[in-house]
Amino acid sequence: MPEPTEFQYTVLRLVPSVERGERINVGVVVFCRQLDFLQARSHIDEERLAALAPDLDPEEVRPALRAIC
Repeated sequence: MPEPTEFQYTVLRLVPSVERGERINVGVVVFCRQLDFLQARSHIDEERLAALAPDLDPEEVRPALRAIC
């Protein structure tokens, strides 16, 4: 039986308004030391973002997400 492989992950969240406590999951980073694996993926649900923060342009957020990914 093979050794179990441990993966760690973190969820990337966009917080359009700290005062209101709202946040949207916009990505994930996955890491596994044993497999020498590190990868990130992101996606902005523009419809949900518009509902929570109509004044926030998704194009303002994308450069930060690209830098992480």
